Amino acid sequence: MGRIIAWMFALWVFAGVQWAEAVKVENLYRASFNVEDQTPERREKLAAEGLLKVLVKVSGSHNLPDSSQLGVVSRQANRYLQQFSYENADEGYQLNLDYAKGAVDTLLRKLELPIWPDKRPEVLLWLVQDDFQQRQMLNLNEQETLFNAAKIVETDRGLPLALPLMDLDDRVALPTAAAWSLNEQSLEQASSRYQSDVSLLGRMSITGSGQWLASWLLMDRGKLQLFDGRGANPEEIVANGLNQVADYLASQHAIVASPLASKPYYMQLDNIADFQSYRKVLDYLNGLAMVRYAEPELVLGEQLRLRLFIDGQLQQLVDAIALDKILQANSAVGEARQQGVMYYQLPQPENNVLQPLVPIDGEPLNEQGGLPNGVMEKASDTETTAIDASQAPQPPQLP
Repeated sequence: MGRIIAWMFALWVFAGVQWAEAVKVENLYRASFNVEDQTPERREKLAAEGLLKVLVKVSGSHNLPDSSQLGVVSRQANRYLQQFSYENADEGYQLNLDYAKGAVDTLLRKLELPIWPDKRPEVLLWLVQDDFQQRQMLNLNEQETLFNAAKIVETDRGLPLALPLMDLDDRVALPTAAAWSLNEQSLEQASSRYQSDVSLLGRMSITGSGQWLASWLLMDRGKLQLFDGRGANPEEIVANGLNQVADYLASQHAIVASPLASKPYYMQLDNIADFQSYRKVLDYLNGLAMVRYAEPELVLGEQLRLRLFIDGQLQQLVDAIALDKILQANSAVGEARQQGVMYYQLPQPENNVLQPLVPIDGEPLNEQGGLPNGVMEKASDTETTAIDASQAPQPPQLP
């Protein structure tokens, strides 16, 4: 049970809500390693590797460019370290290295690499397999090696994953034959139950020579992507497929900061009935990673017109807003966007009630979405050491 809880695979359905919100990825600036001891020498040796792992996770770029600047940074990785901690593990310890967000983001901009914000689309993963003996839908909760392969990619790439329950309702909505044919209508019907942002269906089979082949169908808010893969075993197939999905999603959502002043875009909002609504909208937009700043231009009744300066592309801002579900686009948004104007409204409050499903491990949640009454998750013994920013050297200037 602890393994499933740690991966946060509790599934929920909103009554009357059409889409789920994006998932905020935790520990985006953390790299973890299993170590035998707590010596400073081992920690310093892993600092460079940890920084590179964080750069991959934050940028969304699977393969970092080979540059002299990156080499200099790697040799001085300790300067980007904010704190470290140790946890007891089955064998030895788990070393957690937490890097300073501001320093890492600045580094990525200097390296001209994108930044993928921590609110990311959740991917609902379906798998069907043919191993010569039988063709069947797979429940990853019953496939430990596949589960672990997917979890590694989730952690290393910052890619939120969810698993279907694979109960009778799922098997009726997405039968094996439909999954094997990569039927998009059946995938959409089965996935609608979970309200995930992105659905991924993978078909795996083994050849006579022992090589595994895969075909993947990715459904991203109505847009379809098809791609193939191969590997030595099913675990490699799953890892390669999820890495390709992470690459694709990062290409859609990661932001490349422009060194030049961007031109302003305009947004008109309805249903801004009071100061609380006005503050909510401004705080939300100014909190988006790609928004440099948003400022009011005109207030007329319950309408608010804003001027926005952004990094990245306008479509990325529209996609980010669609993921968060804080604002709703009206029917004019598609046409108006071409003129640099976006029309949105603040949704009226609804009395939606969270209806919990049975989690993957079969243990019911309580009404607050936590562990059942009387069930407690044991906290691991953790020792954290923070690095005093006033005493630590500043990140080096790139050549």
